[in-house]
Amino acid sequence: MIDPSTMFLALIASTVASVLLLLWCYWLNRSEQSLLWVAACFALGSASTVLIALRGSIPGWLSIDVGVALLLFGTGLTWVAVRVFNGHRATFAVPAIGPILWLVACQVPAFGGDATMRIVAGSAITALYWLVAAREMVSRDDLATRMAIAVVMCVHSGLILLRIPVIFFEATPDGATFDGRWFGPAALESAVFIQIIAFLMVSLVKERVEAELRSAALTDALTGLGNRRAFFEASAKTFAQNARKNRPTTVIVFDLDRFKEVNDRFGHPIGDAVIRLFAEAAANRLRAGDVIGRLGGEEFAVTLPETTGPQATLVAEQLIGVFAASVAALAIPDLICSASAGVAETTTSAETLEDVLGFADKALYEAKALGGGRVAASPVKFLPRPEVQAAAQAA
Repeated sequence: MIDPSTMFLALIASTVASVLLLLWCYWLNRSEQSLLWVAACFALGSASTVLIALRGSIPGWLSIDVGVALLLFGTGLTWVAVRVFNGHRATFAVPAIGPILWLVACQVPAFGGDATMRIVAGSAITALYWLVAAREMVSRDDLATRMAIAVVMCVHSGLILLRIPVIFFEATPDGATFDGRWFGPAALESAVFIQIIAFLMVSLVKERVEAELRSAALTDALTGLGNRRAFFEASAKTFAQNARKNRPTTVIVFDLDRFKEVNDRFGHPIGDAVIRLFAEAAANRLRAGDVIGRLGGEEFAVTLPETTGPQATLVAEQLIGVFAASVAALAIPDLICSASAGVAETTTSAETLEDVLGFADKALYEAKALGGGRVAASPVKFLPRPEVQAAAQAA
C-alpha cells in the first residue's frame, strides 16, 4: 500500500510545481488572467492538502472544516478560470456554494462526526465542480485543446466519484480514514491530473495566441475584412468547390472613385472613414458564404459562389448605391466619393481565380473610363482550355 504521508508530500510537490509553471507563463503573457485563476486554484489546493495532512496535530476544525472548505473553493476557481478565459468577469458565487454548504454541514454533529460521510460529501462536491468547469470549457470557440481539457476534467470527476463505493466498502466502524487503500491511488491520480491540467492550460493559451496571430495576418486592420492574402485563400477554395459542382462563380472588383482627391482635400481620417463605410456596406449586403477582401488602398474584391454575372451585376449596383448613400449621410460639404465595379463570371473549372480576377479588372477599367459610379461586366465568354477539355472528355 502506498504510504499516505508520502502521497501527501507528492501531491503538494506536484501542485506547487504546477503553480510555479502557471505563474511563469502568466508573467510571459500578462493578458491571460485565466492562468492566474488556475494557479490560485492549485495554490489553495496545496494549502488545503497541508491542513488535511496535519490532521491530529492541529485542531480538527482547522484541519477538516477549513482545510476541506479551502479545497472546495479552490476547485470551484477552475470554473472561474474557464469563464475568465472565455472573456467573462470573475464571479465567486458558484465557487462559494460548496464551501458554505460544507462549513454549515460540519456544524451538524451527525455529519461532522462521521468521517465516511464527510469524505463522500467532499468528493461529490469536488466532482461536481470539475464537471461544471468541463461544461464551461467546451461551450465556446473551436480551439482543439478545449476538448482535451474537458475530457480530462470529466475523467478526473468520474474517478473521484468512483472513490465513493470504495470508501463505503473499506469504512471501519469508526468511519473511513486516509489510511485506507483508496487514498494512495486517489492522491497519485490527483497529482498526475494537476500536472496534465497545468500543461493543457498552457497549451490552450498558446493555441489561442497562435490563432489570434493567424487571424491578424489575414485581417485588414482598418476595415476588419480579410486582406489580400485572406481573399485569395478563401476564394481559391470557393472556386475549387464550385468547379467540382459545375456551378458558376463570379468575381466583382470595386474601386473607390476619386479617392485620392478625398484624401488630399479632407485628410486621411476622412479617407479612412470612407473606406470603412464601403467595407460596412459590403459586409452587410453580402451573404454568409460570399468572400470579400480589401486588396489594398481603395480596392476591394468579392467572390460570389453559385452566382451568375447578371446576378452579381445587380449586387454590385445595389452595393454602389448603398455606399453613395452612406457617404452622403456623413453630411460633409463637398465630399463626393462613388465606387465603380467590374464583374466577371466563369462556369467552368478551366478558369482560375487569377483569370477571372483579371477579366474583372478589365471591366473595372471600362467602368472608370466611363466616369465611375457604375458597373461594367466582362463580355468575355470563358471556355475550357483544350487540355482541360480533353481531360474532362477522357474522364
